[in-house]
Amino acid sequence: MDTDDLLRPVIRLLYLNLAISVVLAVLTFAFQHNVLDYQVAHLAGGDEARRSALAGMLWIRPASVLLIGLIYLRLAGRLRLGRRRTYIRVLLIGVLGCAGAIYLVISAQFPVWMRIGQILQAVVLLGLLFAVTRRDVRAHFSGQPGIRATTA
Repeated sequence: MDTDDLLRPVIRLLYLNLAISVVLAVLTFAFQHNVLDYQVAHLAGGDEARRSALAGMLWIRPASVLLIGLIYLRLAGRLRLGRRRTYIRVLLIGVLGCAGAIYLVISAQFPVWMRIGQILQAVVLLGLLFAVTRRDVRAHFSGQPGIRATTA
């Protein structure tokens, strides 16, 4: 199997996860007052100092989405090179990202509409884990010359 064909599902799922992150970041700022009202009412106890701190934390999302976007672009290129360390990083993104999304859903830190997006992200990351742990993908990154998949 051609390397591009082998890695296409993995790379598409990485980019789909990034797209969901971008949409959630945009929606967070479009509805930032809604998000803050929810957090103050349900999590923080309601005083203005906590609201201000929570408002400052909303800026973390677009900065992290930008950083993640740059990392994903680099990972996609390195995956095509067959680098095992990149494979391990993608596995970690899948595991830690899925765990983080599930934690955010369970902890109810955000309104329902955001939790739906986080559930969608967890499903995409589970798909990424499935795609990256397929036998032919694992063999491609095994580091063992006799096991490595053919590249075109």
